[in-house]
Amino acid sequence: MVFYTQVERVWIWQICPLHGGALRSQIMWQGPAGARMLRAVLRGSAAFGGLHIAMSGSTAAAAADTPHLRFGLISDIQYCDCDDAANFAGTEVRKYRGSLTQTREAVAYWNHVSPAFVVQLGDLIDGQNSGNYGAGLSNGVQSETAFSAVAKELAKCEAPIFHAIGNHELYNFDWKALRERLQRPECRVGPRMSAAAPAAAAPAAAAAAAAAAAAGRAAAAGRASAAAVIAEPPADEASDFYYCWQPVDGWTFIMLNPYAVSIEQPKGLPGYEAAAVVLAEHNPDCWKAVQSGSKGVDYFAGLEEPQQRYVPFNGGLGEAQLEWLTQEVRAARMRSDRIVVLSHLPMYQPAASAKTLMYDSDAALRVLHDEGAGHVVAVLAGHLHRGGYAVDESGVHHVTVQSPLNFERCFGHVDVHQDRLELVGRGEMVSRTLPFPAKPALGYL
Repeated sequence: MVFYTQVERVWIWQICPLHGGALRSQIMWQGPAGARMLRAVLRGSAAFGGLHIAMSGSTAAAAADTPHLRFGLISDIQYCDCDDAANFAGTEVRKYRGSLTQTREAVAYWNHVSPAFVVQLGDLIDGQNSGNYGAGLSNGVQSETAFSAVAKELAKCEAPIFHAIGNHELYNFDWKALRERLQRPECRVGPRMSAAAPAAAAPAAAAAAAAAAAAGRAAAAGRASAAAVIAEPPADEASDFYYCWQPVDGWTFIMLNPYAVSIEQPKGLPGYEAAAVVLAEHNPDCWKAVQSGSKGVDYFAGLEEPQQRYVPFNGGLGEAQLEWLTQEVRAARMRSDRIVVLSHLPMYQPAASAKTLMYDSDAALRVLHDEGAGHVVAVLAGHLHRGGYAVDESGVHHVTVQSPLNFERCFGHVDVHQDRLELVGRGEMVSRTLPFPAKPALGYL
């Protein structure tokens, strides 16, 4: 429940199924009778808190604070049909089967609150399904079965879903197989991924014009369209998994692929070769163990904190994606858009840990700060199951989303207001208010 409290009259507001906002549906009783009716409404309200109650003689303040965009949020489902078990470090218990139940509950919740789209921040299924990770499974490889089980639940979602790529996807599938599976209708995938190779990125001016036109169409339709405009990177194996879109006028969402540079992909691909160079330079003992096929290796042995990101289960953006990110942030800034960045891997240590950052997080942060100062509102990431939060020196909010593998009913949605993002968590997901940083003076442009 959200309350706007002035006295006089009781107004009832209900979640709008079109725009993720709220519409006044009825003026209730005034005075003491209104208070009695309010108590009755509270007792009979929907399980997911679908009613917003306003007490006021005027709707102006409430209307001004109505969110103009809503999107769902979840990360690190990591489903596997196996018993609960501790992680490698023995610091947490992972409830593998329970994460499928939570996915089902998350979809029911999103269908109730009607987001324009859902963001899934990676690791749909656990690496153990591959038979080559962790303890493995006694009944053999289960990658396809596990993926299909999660996809079956996602198929019930009424909103499109934008998927980030995590390390556990790559333990189970290569880029081609992963692309094919995410294109299946049951995954409710957002409109970015297609069977054909992506086209080269449009020039900033053309992208801005397309964004304006698409935003106008979306506004006319009365609902934020997740397909408003998609700006695509140059074509290669990993680039299918980083892209951006403008769901409503004034907002750009950027999905990164922090495993474009990673050894969790076939040898010979540019991303594998780049990751081999990074690991050999920053964590040579680990790299030697990987090359020799050694098991049970402590990836962090002898590493100081700044080097602890350089382990096989992390990855990087790479030069091509960093250049693409620079161009997209710059174009969004020229449109005066606010920006939300999405990634499986965090990029700011105070919101995560030294062991869970993307390889080139420093370079990515420089792009966000130098090109997007005052425009980049938040970076939403997963990977570290316990979650985390911090604000960096440029006022960017870094939220590491908790995992339903470790927390009960861990999913939610984000409301976009005129001056802030409201992360509304369900169950044990932490709710947060994320005020917008001040945009710089026009002279900055």
